[in-house]
Amino acid sequence: MSVIRMSTALAVLLLSACTGTAGSGSRDVTAEECRAYYEYTYRLDGSDARAVLGEEQLAKDSAQCAETGMVTRRHYDCAMAAQSVEALQACGAPNT
Repeated sequence: MSVIRMSTALAVLLLSACTGTAGSGSRDVTAEECRAYYEYTYRLDGSDARAVLGEEQLAKDSAQCAETGMVTRRHYDCAMAAQSVEALQACGAPNT
């Protein structure tokens, strides 16, 4: 399992029952942005999020991400600007 997939899977597991970080603006990432985030981070790692997760799971994870604040605005902005896996990892955890 690649670093991004393993990190994403771990983050989803750890954060699925948690809300976003208080004061981080975490709840302003929409389901559409969460989906774009998942698709982009998988693509950086050479994978297709839809192929790995399936359309139904990708839609469910994107909605849950937006509802719970699993990806903060700060992290989203950093991740979407990343041009490599290393740059993405430098963004830190998704809920920061």
